[in-house]
Amino acid sequence: MTWKQPKYRKRPGEDRWAGLPLAMHIAVRGAIVMFAFLGVLGVFYYVESMPDGAKAWGQADLEEPIRLFTSEQIRALRDDPQACFAALDGSNMSFAEVEPRSSTPQCRWQAGVAISSSNLDYANPQPPVASCALAAALYVWEREIVAPAAARYLDAEVSEILHYGTYNCRRENSAQAGRWSQHAGANAIDVSGFRLADGRVVGVHRWDDGGAEADFLVEIRDRSCAIFTGVLGPDYNAAHEDHFHLDMGPWEICS
Repeated sequence: MTWKQPKYRKRPGEDRWAGLPLAMHIAVRGAIVMFAFLGVLGVFYYVESMPDGAKAWGQADLEEPIRLFTSEQIRALRDDPQACFAALDGSNMSFAEVEPRSSTPQCRWQAGVAISSSNLDYANPQPPVASCALAAALYVWEREIVAPAAARYLDAEVSEILHYGTYNCRRENSAQAGRWSQHAGANAIDVSGFRLADGRVVGVHRWDDGGAEADFLVEIRDRSCAIFTGVLGPDYNAAHEDHFHLDMGPWEICS
């Protein structure tokens, strides 16, 4: 067997550069780089012209609709109380700052607020105490998720959100040991149902009943994941069969 030198295979596009003088090579490649730079610059200026609520690096505007980066902007408020209070001040929510009541370090909330009025009313206990980030998330959730779902599936307005509370100084699942619950820092709310303006009450325990009310509840559970970091409902386990757990904790879960 005689050895044959392998044929040289030209790389794609090599022919189009063959025979061009060096100066032409440099000019063409320079033009490509320039067009790419102008394209990136154009995208940057386009994004900069957007409202803050549409930017990944923008400040949270709670009056804006849900956009691509809304969740990230609200989550950023967890570690920036000053920015969080500024976001609430820029909304139509009425609230007052409240100091932690517990001497247990794990149950001393950061940047807590008492909500006196929002887009929707809350049943007792009223007003609910919440971390600032949870209050910001609830404000957007009421307007952008709950109200539209009620109009779409139930042809009604929601007059009141029913709940089991926000603050509870305890560990997860009320265990004697283990991780502390997000409720310990007023960073979660358990929503048990919705009272409509026509008097109807849609309880989360009717999750599997079928029909428009079940569709309404499913949409709320699904879309809540675009706002909150933790969303647990009846499909998660028996402990949540009658409520939605919504929190702004560090662990992402949607179930």
